[in-house]
Formats: sequence, structure tokens, C-alpha cells
Amino acid sequence: MRGLRLTIAGLLAALYPLAATWAAEPEFARPPYVGAYEPQGVDERGLWMQIDEAERRFRDSPMVLRDQQLNQFVANVLCRTVGQDRCSAARIYIVRDRSFNASMYPNGWMMVHTGLLSRVHSEAELATVLGHEFAHFELRHSLNGFLRARKTTDFLAWLSLAGAAANASTANSQIILIGSLFGFKREQETAADLLSAQYIRASPYRLRASQVWQRLIEENDALRLERGVRKVRHSTPGIMDTHPTNLQRIAYFSKLEQDAGEGGEDGIDEYRRHTAPFMADLFEGLVKSNDFASTDYVIRSRGDAMGWDGPLLYLRGELFRQRANPRDLVTARDLFRRATEQADAPVESWRGLGLCDMRLGDAAAGRASLARYLEVAPNGHDAAAIKMLLEN
Repeated sequence: MRGLRLTIAGLLAALYPLAATWAAEPEFARPPYVGAYEPQGVDERGLWMQIDEAERRFRDSPMVLRDQQLNQFVANVLCRTVGQDRCSAARIYIVRDRSFNASMYPNGWMMVHTGLLSRVHSEAELATVLGHEFAHFELRHSLNGFLRARKTTDFLAWLSLAGAAANASTANSQIILIGSLFGFKREQETAADLLSAQYIRASPYRLRASQVWQRLIEENDALRLERGVRKVRHSTPGIMDTHPTNLQRIAYFSKLEQDAGEGGEDGIDEYRRHTAPFMADLFEGLVKSNDFASTDYVIRSRGDAMGWDGPLLYLRGELFRQRANPRDLVTARDLFRRATEQADAPVESWRGLGLCDMRLGDAAAGRASLARYLEVAPNGHDAAAIKMLLEN
């Protein structure tokens, strides 16, 4: 365990002197790009074939959010982050998944979850995550991880046989080997973080990564508070953790941000403008989940950062309406009413307002709002059900 900590500390110590020189350089260049890696040997080609086939199957999955405008926006952020020479290697898919995640495979297949897009507040924040995933790709981490895992499992099998032949326990040795594999993965994550910061320094964006991890801590705290579970904030990773802790990431990104200074773009307005048409898609999984407190935190943090528009007010109203405690319906009604006052209010705001009014005993107001909903959206997916409700 102590050896693993020293390994990570050594990696940071080796990379921080490089980071310390960034602030002194008038211009910061990206590392030379040698092009996308081609698989070598039978094993690597076999791995590539499996990934290519998985991508072909995934390409037609209903999980993919197919919108050229949103895809192009994310691709543009990636290209501005890592450079035009690199970004052409990536094929981006927006995935309907509420988790904060993105990933990139060694063949150039990149997945960006809607849960990530709902949680970041600017192009600069998105750039840090996309840069991190591209760093994994450029450093060939997936391939190196595959080879390391295979060597480790092969050695574990040999060790078990040797222990059985000698009638000796090899449990401690196996734990050390497994721990070293997880430590190797954490080293890869740290290296990807630091290379991502290097991409950002050479891009038009401001380095803004620490606040993303800080919000993830606060979101988890909100959920644990709701569930009556003690807050957990680990300063060091466990032996089986594959990533640095959020606190570690905040620490070294804060140092890198201090060195980088305040230059560069945040791109908050641009991010709001490009994601606003897709709010329902980005937040659908969160609003329909059972994680009320964390979803409410994500919605409120976006509203506080970018302003409360009609779609965001509607989403928060829908979150309260679906939980449906009597006090929630009062809150939801107020949110829906505020949404309808906005020029960009989703038509569903009238439906939510009408349903809340009727549940709270104001049938006349409820019927008026539902009639307004049908007037604007006569062919809505639930129009028939709303008509039946009004006829009763």
C-alpha cells in the first residue's frame, strides 16, 4: 500500500517540475502528435477487431442521442482543446446516460454521457474532461492497461499453481499483485489529467478543472445527507480504487490553475446557448432517477451559474412534481408558473402547472392550464390522456 502511494507521488513529482515551467512560457505548445496508433501483432489486432465490432453495434443503439448540432458542438470543443491534427481521430457519440462520464477507446471511439453535459457549466470545463479522455487515447492507456492486466492475471495463475505445489499460501502476494494493477490504473488517470491540463494551456480555454471535481463532491454530499449517510471524503485512494480521489484532483488541478493564471476563455454563454435546446435530453435520466437531492443539486448549480431560464425551471418543477409530496406540489406549481412566464418556456410547463393545480384542489385553474397545453401541443404524446382528464 505504501509502495503504491510512493509510486503515485513519484509520478506527480516527476510531472510537477514540467507544470511549474508553464507559467514562465509565453506560449505553451502541445506535445508533438505522431498520429493515431495502429495495432501491432496478433493480440493487439484482435483487441482492435473486438472494439471495432462493439462500435458498429453501439452506433445503432437507441442509447445514442442523434443530433448533428449537439455532436458538432462537442466536436468543436474537442478540436479547440487538443488541436485540429488530433481531433480528426475521434468519432464522438452522445450517450443517454445520467452518470458523469466520458470514455475513449484505442480505435478513436469516444462516448460522452448526457450526465456529463448536464453537470459542466462552460466550454472550458467540458474541455478538461474531453482532453482527459483524449489523453488516455494518445498515451495508449487502454492498450497498456490490457497488456498489464493480462500479464498480471497470467502471473496470478502461475503463482496459485506454485503455491499449491509447495503447499504454501500465496494470498499476500496475490493481494500485492492485484493492488499494483489498480495502482497502475490510478497512475494512468493522473497522467491523463496532467496531459489534459497541457492541452488546455495550449488551447484558447482557461484551465477550470478543480471546480468540476468540487461540485461532484458537493453533489455526493447532498445525496448522502438525504439518505442519512455519513459524508465520506477520502484524501487518499484505497487499494482497489482505479482513480485518484476527488480531493487529490482538486489539489493538483488547483496548483496547475494557479500556475496558468486567469488567461483564456471560459465559454459560459456559448455553452448555455448550445446546450439549451437539448435540456430535456441532458436531464431526462437525472429527473427520472430516485436520486432527488443530487439531481436538485445539479439543476440548481446550473441555474446559479448560467441563469434560470424556462427549460431549467420546468425541469426542477418536474423533479418536485414526480416526488409528489403535498409540499412538493406547492413548490412544483410555483416553478411551473415561473417557467410559463419565460419566453423560452417548454410547452410542458403548462401541463405541469395544470396537473399541480388539480392535485392541490384548484380545478378551475388546473383545467385552464391543461387547455392551454392542448392548444399549443394538440398532438402531444399525452394529448389523448389530458383530453380525457378534462372531459371528466
